[in-house]
Amino acid sequence: MRLAFFFLFLLARAAATQCTSQSVDPRQTARIQQLFTRQNWAEVVRLAAPLACRSADLNFDYGLALAHLQQWSAARAALLAGRRQQPRQARFPVELAGVAFEQKRYPQAAAWLRRALRLDPEDEYANNFAATVYFLMDNTPATLKYWNRVQKPYIGTLTFDPQLHVQRLLLDRAFVFSPAAIVHESDFAATQARLNGLGIFPTHHIALSARPGGTFDASFHAIERNGFGSTRTQALVSTFAGAAYETIYPSYFNIGRSAMNVESLLRWDSQKLRASIALSAPLHNLPQHRWSLATDERDENWTIRRSFTGPAPSLGSLKLEREAVSGSVTSFHSGSFTWSLGAELSHRVYRHVDYGSALTPGLVAPGFALKQLASAQDKLLDLPEHRFSLTAGASSAFGRLWSASPRLFEKLQASALAHWLPQAEGDRYEIQQQLRAGRTFGSAPFDELFMLGVERDNDLWLRGHIGTRDRRKGSSPLGCSYVLSNSDFYRRLYANGLFTVQAGPWLDMGKMSAPTHGLSTGQWLFDTGIEARLTVLGTSVVLTYGHDLRAGTNGFYGALAR
Repeated sequence: MRLAFFFLFLLARAAATQCTSQSVDPRQTARIQQLFTRQNWAEVVRLAAPLACRSADLNFDYGLALAHLQQWSAARAALLAGRRQQPRQARFPVELAGVAFEQKRYPQAAAWLRRALRLDPEDEYANNFAATVYFLMDNTPATLKYWNRVQKPYIGTLTFDPQLHVQRLLLDRAFVFSPAAIVHESDFAATQARLNGLGIFPTHHIALSARPGGTFDASFHAIERNGFGSTRTQALVSTFAGAAYETIYPSYFNIGRSAMNVESLLRWDSQKLRASIALSAPLHNLPQHRWSLATDERDENWTIRRSFTGPAPSLGSLKLEREAVSGSVTSFHSGSFTWSLGAELSHRVYRHVDYGSALTPGLVAPGFALKQLASAQDKLLDLPEHRFSLTAGASSAFGRLWSASPRLFEKLQASALAHWLPQAEGDRYEIQQQLRAGRTFGSAPFDELFMLGVERDNDLWLRGHIGTRDRRKGSSPLGCSYVLSNSDFYRRLYANGLFTVQAGPWLDMGKMSAPTHGLSTGQWLFDTGIEARLTVLGTSVVLTYGHDLRAGTNGFYGALAR
């Protein structure tokens, strides 16, 4: 086998030596270059085509001549041959991008331009070309990344949808960039963050349109929430989407056209009664800061079990009555960094306690608690040309419980979220990977424990474990320390602008540690299944089927999007 490879190497070396030894007549080379300068493409092709061994320069001229004659496959082959001869020259991938562009193969053109710019990042033509390709692919962040390198795009006018109700002053302040200036990628990202922070635009889009002379117009279009909803249908969907599980979400948006929102929840399930209301608005009419005040009251019956189905005896039970008021300020510092500070005062009472093997007197100590809340989120990596981002976050809740024996506790959580749209255009496919971990220090009360499982009041979803049984909470792992991984793959099945359906498989892995064996076994848990998302007028409903790979149980669950 080694001898065969050796002979193949000698044959290839001999062929290369023969090609280089048969040099092209310099007069013929000069003639081809002269014809190329005169743009006599047909003659360039006629003279260069028969040559067995063309130099890199001749392959370049020959490839461009073929491209002008729209002989795309031959042009690509000639340019690839020249690139193999001179792989460090950016001109070959640039022209290969041009061939792909003329064939409207924009993702392929973008890939060649990225190769060219790795060789020569300052190439003005290649940067402008790349921005144009991403512009045609409707990838605005990538467009701005490359145009900013050549001091573009210059915005001539900025217009807003005339049907929007929010105050024009507030909307103007949300836009970090302005007319008669260059819009930078960071300013565009900050604008997007502030618009999202207003809480009244479930979907929005900033479109750039070219004008004669190389300038651009920017226009803002959005679906806006006003009152109970911009339309009767939107109001009904957003309010009663949870009626099937005895919950409604009456909310009122954009009070006084100021992006002040009231969002509430009312649940009449006799096993887990809940009422909450939150009021939020821009701080001092500045969209980069937002304040929020909230109150939450719960009356819940808990039964601690190892499973939501099959034989699973009670390991403890209680009735929890909890009231809380909280306030916070959130700042959208930039397009990548967000922080929040707040506080919460709560009071809890535990009734009808059956300790079993899961509960201890320390866990169910009643009383008031005051927590200091802090969180931050930062986009660590953003590759708009690859449509990939990595975001990290951390949160802290430091509290003091006033009970028979006052005590302190601290809840720390960290997360990392990777999001990727694998196709260069569109959003047919979406991949998401999220890692989260948390730990409680000190003596936290029962209602401050973490839960791994599917439950509408919980955001740590382990989707093969349903957190309720007979409508009572407590059938999924509870504890003071967890690790959770959620992997999702979605495919868009249908979309018409108002109604979108996505579905795809998922895989969850998690582990919970607890102060008692009854709350959690401490084992690694593995779940898999399928999830569907139905979005109607900005309201999303999630339908999940999950399979617990360890226990072999199956579960179905539905909720509004987390």
